Amino acid sequence: MTLEGSGASRLLQLFSGDNTHHTTITTAVIRTPLPNLSVRIDGETIDTPSQGIIYADGVKDKLTVNTRVIVAIANDGQLVYILDKAVI
Repeated sequence: MTLEGSGASRLLQLFSGDNTHHTTITTAVIRTPLPNLSVRIDGETIDTPSQGIIYADGVKDKLTVNTRVIVAIANDGQLVYILDKAVI
């Protein structure tokens, strides 16, 4: 499945796709801030580097170290979409 368009468009394609690629919604923590953003998905032992992270401009100011975020994991774990800050 090739995703095209803006980040929002690609996210929509993941949820309305052909059901062969699963998307998981979970939480993560910001490990390093922008511009070299990385996140650690809950339950994982390694960080996802900035090359695999997509985020909306509206959450950019919230992406500080140790901030918990809601993420969608797609493309067999190769893409992490930061949806918003998690309030727990």
